[in-house]
Amino acid sequence: MKNIIAILLLNLVLVACGSTQKASKAITTGNYQAAFDLAASKLRKDKTKTSSQKNVPILKEAFAKAKASDKNEIARLKNATDKSSLYTVYLKYTAMEIRQDEVKALLPLYFEGKEFVFDFEDYTSKISKARNKVSKYLYDESVRLLASQKKEDARLAHKNLEELYYDLDGNYKSDIGSLLQKAKKKASSFVLVSLKNNIANQLKDSTSLSEIANFTKINTSNFTNPWVIYHTKRDYATRYDYTVDFELNKLQFVPEKLNQQKVAQQKRVQDGWQYTYDAKGNVMKDKDGNDIKKAKYVDVKAEVMLYQQVKSATINGTMSIKNSKTGAVISTHPLTGEAKLENVYAKYRGDQRAIEEKYYKALQNKEAKFPEDAVFKKYALDNLKKQAMGILNQQKF
Repeated sequence: MKNIIAILLLNLVLVACGSTQKASKAITTGNYQAAFDLAASKLRKDKTKTSSQKNVPILKEAFAKAKASDKNEIARLKNATDKSSLYTVYLKYTAMEIRQDEVKALLPLYFEGKEFVFDFEDYTSKISKARNKVSKYLYDESVRLLASQKKEDARLAHKNLEELYYDLDGNYKSDIGSLLQKAKKKASSFVLVSLKNNIANQLKDSTSLSEIANFTKINTSNFTNPWVIYHTKRDYATRYDYTVDFELNKLQFVPEKLNQQKVAQQKRVQDGWQYTYDAKGNVMKDKDGNDIKKAKYVDVKAEVMLYQQVKSATINGTMSIKNSKTGAVISTHPLTGEAKLENVYAKYRGDQRAIEEKYYKALQNKEAKFPEDAVFKKYALDNLKKQAMGILNQQKF
């Protein structure tokens, strides 16, 4: 038992030494933040343990060197005016404040009976000025980009304004919200969607009419291109970039039908055993004295009645995509929506042993209830629309 405890204590010491060595090595290689994180992590667990307190000098050294490194980088970028450099300065000041707050949360810190003191600064004003510089850059650059007529510039302006509004300072300017709307509108392609229903006389039920009414409504939440706005009604104040014209041309409807087929089954199967008799009518014995018997076979018969339930609806149509400015057809796509029910089940009479294995599944199946005609047409429309949405999602509008 004493040996086990000694081994456990040794392992704990080795683990503690290992983390301390990793932190020291990180300082040596210039990875001050990693060294700081390792030392802080050990002290957060239990700063009163002797093994943990060995990380206090490492924490102080890593803290000081990380701050000095950040300040050197900020000084190097003092006169920079590009977005990346301005962001770097802002993030450096923020990192120094976060690192400082982590140390404050650990105080007081002791090692070998001595309290360690850290050099703290107030970064509030510097963070505010750095954030303001980034905000000014993003705002001014967005205004400049929005003066362009290119969608690509408007999309970049929208990205900048989102960073400004959500990540930095949503109150930097009062018109950020309206500029975001303007950027979204200028950056987007507007697409007018229409439907020509050539099979309206076959889709008179309420379910189909409801589905037709919703056919051109497009949910773009799962689309990969966020820069497309679809309209199903023409807005005469909007200049459309593209039109998408759907046509429903043909509905083939196969009403519910039940096909039947009778299949005769016959098989020779083992049906128990029978003894072997000698000429005198006695049961014959083998060399060990056991009764000799052999398998008895009989011919068995059965009839399998197969039932096939069939019902289907198929809608054929097309989707044409045009450039609204030139009137040129960009692409035309045939569309087919299908709804189909095919259920096979079976019943039998006679000796089940005669039935082939291939009919077992059908014998376990049951008769299905046919959905109503309107439901089938709805499923076919849904299927066609899903196919159309997949094609639309791939378009580079």
